[in-house]
Amino acid sequence: MEANVYATYISFANRRQGKLAPSIRANRQLELRIVSELCKIYPTAQIRYEYIRADVDLTSGRKKARSGFGFSAVMVGQKWMLQQLEQFAPVVTIQGYQTSNTRKYLGLEKNKTDKFAPEFNTHAVDGVAIAASHFVQYRKYHTVREDGGNWFGSVVITPAIFKVIRRPPYSRRQLHLIVPAKGGVRRKYGGSTTQHGFRKGDLVNSPKGVGYVSGDTEKQISVSDANWKRLGQISSSKIQLIRRSTGLIIAC
Repeated sequence: MEANVYATYISFANRRQGKLAPSIRANRQLELRIVSELCKIYPTAQIRYEYIRADVDLTSGRKKARSGFGFSAVMVGQKWMLQQLEQFAPVVTIQGYQTSNTRKYLGLEKNKTDKFAPEFNTHAVDGVAIAASHFVQYRKYHTVREDGGNWFGSVVITPAIFKVIRRPPYSRRQLHLIVPAKGGVRRKYGGSTTQHGFRKGDLVNSPKGVGYVSGDTEKQISVSDANWKRLGQISSSKIQLIRRSTGLIIAC
């Protein structure tokens, strides 16, 4: 029994260094990249961040019984994320039940049936509720005759466009998978660079229209749209750079 306990302690000792798993770090860095670009466009006075807790009920805000504890990948790296966001603007954290109550007060409906649907009611409705919590808040009050609570403040929700922001889906370098050719040279595969001075993900203008650099050959460059559907392979001399890659693509 003692040997089993000791082995378990050793196996988890490397997880006490506060490091993030590479997949989680990549997701958080994508979020930070989006925040960075937004802060360049809009003056940012405050960032509101929903802090997820598995032991709190989303409706009442009360702690759950221990048997009701859960886990979500969204919870991993929250403290690290808050430290990074502080570099852009002051950060205010709110709880999940506050987001839920604000969303219901504003009359916004959340699509809980299909969580993968690329629509506002699935992915953006909570973000609007979190932002609106700066202007409307539920507060308890006490008077001589009664105790209660009510919503204070006002905010107007207006329609907005919905876009999906993602990374350019180009292949990573995989030299370890390529068999060396004669002379010990491996053929080029993956990576973000091309032979013509462009990088994959660069926004360019071409005879086929405006698109993103998605690949290259010896004399041509592949240009794709925001959904990474190829527009065509075009001579590099006919390509004009509009903007260097930011690591982000805005798709419809």
